Amino acid sequence: RVPERLTTFRLMATAATADSYFGAGQADIVVTQPLVLSPALPRFARPGDTFEAGVLVTNRTGSDGQARLSVEAEGFSLDGAAQQQVEVASGATKEVRFRFRAPTDGTPRLRFRATMGREQDALEVNVPLEQALTKSVSATFAATDSSGVAVEALDLPVDRVSGPGFFQARLSSTALVGLDGATRYLFTYPYGCLEQTTSAVRPLLLGKNLLDAYDLKALDGGADEAVAAWLASLDQFWTGAGFVLWPGETDVRMVNPYVSAYVVLALAEAQQAGYRPPADLTRAAVAWLDGYVRRASERPAYYTPQVWNSTRALMLYALARHGQRGIEGEIQTLAAAPPEALTAEAEAVLLRAAVALNRPALARTREALAQRLLQKLRVESTQAYIESGESDAWGWIFASDERATAYALAALAEARPSAETRQLAQRLVGYLMAQRENGAWRSTQSNAAVVDGFAAFARAFEQEAPSLTAAVRVAGKAVVEGRFEGRTLAVKEATVPLAGLPEGRVPVRVEAQGRGRAYYSLRLETYSRRPLPPLSQGLTIERRVEVLDARGLNPRPAPTDAQGRLQVEAGALVRVVLRLASPTARSYVVVDDALPAGLEVLNADLATTRTDALRNAGAGQSRWWGSFNHTEIKDSRVLLFADYLEPGEHTYTYLARATTPGTFVHPAVQAEMMYRPEIRARTRQQTLV
Repeated sequence: RVPERLTTFRLMATAATADSYFGAGQADIVVTQPLVLSPALPRFARPGDTFEAGVLVTNRTGSDGQARLSVEAEGFSLDGAAQQQVEVASGATKEVRFRFRAPTDGTPRLRFRATMGREQDALEVNVPLEQALTKSVSATFAATDSSGVAVEALDLPVDRVSGPGFFQARLSSTALVGLDGATRYLFTYPYGCLEQTTSAVRPLLLGKNLLDAYDLKALDGGADEAVAAWLASLDQFWTGAGFVLWPGETDVRMVNPYVSAYVVLALAEAQQAGYRPPADLTRAAVAWLDGYVRRASERPAYYTPQVWNSTRALMLYALARHGQRGIEGEIQTLAAAPPEALTAEAEAVLLRAAVALNRPALARTREALAQRLLQKLRVESTQAYIESGESDAWGWIFASDERATAYALAALAEARPSAETRQLAQRLVGYLMAQRENGAWRSTQSNAAVVDGFAAFARAFEQEAPSLTAAVRVAGKAVVEGRFEGRTLAVKEATVPLAGLPEGRVPVRVEAQGRGRAYYSLRLETYSRRPLPPLSQGLTIERRVEVLDARGLNPRPAPTDAQGRLQVEAGALVRVVLRLASPTARSYVVVDDALPAGLEVLNADLATTRTDALRNAGAGQSRWWGSFNHTEIKDSRVLLFADYLEPGEHTYTYLARATTPGTFVHPAVQAEMMYRPEIRARTRQQTLV
């Protein structure tokens, strides 16, 4: 007896004898019956869909006949008659369609019955109901005010779907939560060029108070020895007219202007941290740098004008940290350059130079630089950042978004240590924390700059050691609370389902009692069936539906009717083009393109669908690096994943067949960072006919 399945079974047999003779055989058997019903339905449906679908009737009776069919719709609404009669020739298969409207919830079920003379068959099919849900995420990161209170509010949509969604609250006593994971990389690096060794010791010069306060270990207690070894090594890199990258090089043509300024800055930081740099070398380096920065026309050939201006900004900051006189005019001249000539990082470094000199003549320049820097910040929900240059030329000075953001953090904390700046500085810290890889940042430059920025933040905004009790209350009820004593990177957090929260606008109150401020992050995630307007919040996503000819050529945009609904002929080959754009590099990005039930994606990699038409249509993506590295094709959606997404535009195309006549909801495409869902984008919802 074989299982009750209408299919083909393969029977296989093998034999072996005691004297090593072997044999094998196989045969296929088809299990069928005289009258067969097979489903001809979409793989799923969405609330609001109307479509024509049904069954295939196969006549194996040996003679022509008339089949009588009926349908019972459980959950679905049936538009039209529930019975039909069709003539089916012997050996033929005929499609019989009924018209259905999908429900808003539940698990709809269809039962089909057919009779032909004395023969009969029946079929029951569950059609999965896919909700066309739109996710909304909002988040904030702030701190209590001087009175120990902060007031927020949750706007809970009245039409939200119960079940999915949550509210999350996190509390800490410092904005620098997460710094502990970076210390090992920050203070040890195995290679030996001058930039790397200088970057490796700068955190020991900049952040000693920070490290001690949070009990962050560096070099297993050998910090002083590491600084002394670095100071002793500098003679090997000094040419008499600048520093070179590698020890023993004496050719002045190999002098690196940016690294030279960087070392002179570190010498000032060492002196102010209580170390004793070699006096003769320090005087010679400062004098050389003072003369070089005044010769603005002596730009190295491999530096672009913008790169050269950024290098000169660092030179002026290094000289300012040494208290060098007479450089005010150079700072003013460089600061007055056209906006396109200076990056935001250069303006941040110049602002720090003006603050370090603290001369009345630079007051207006200082204010103008701070204002321009604020205008160039990109603020995204709980984070803010600065973009560095994108061309290869910026590699000469080790540029990165992390370094630029850290310099901006330090500059604003030093120039404007106000309550308003604190809010923005917390977002800059949030961005830098999110950029870590394996607990640290990508380069020695970035790590040193981040510690510089964090030390400036702590000096400006976290002078007192905290001793406080904090709580987050939603509608008067405590969601999370905790005690914070001394310098600590501890976090208290809780996640609350939305089912327990009232409708509408819900008050949130953050309270801190004691010494210090409570830093909090709040995140609200809700889902709704109501179509939402397009959104571009740190990402931009577009979708275009094109119709192809039978050869997979001549793409043309799918036409629309008077209501703006897309029109596609049943059976047509369709190409969907997705375009994702990001102004900066992102990590762990997902694109979720939910399909209309009338389309079925074709996988051109399978032998059963590999045709000339599909090869001509050109499915795939526009980049092979820094783009989508994993894709999943499902019944109801196409998912794209990028572990690392380079800045710019990314295109992905896939092919589908219009299989089922009807009018279908085509949900919005949604894109988001998986670990920062407030950075997201979506298109508008469409309708496909």
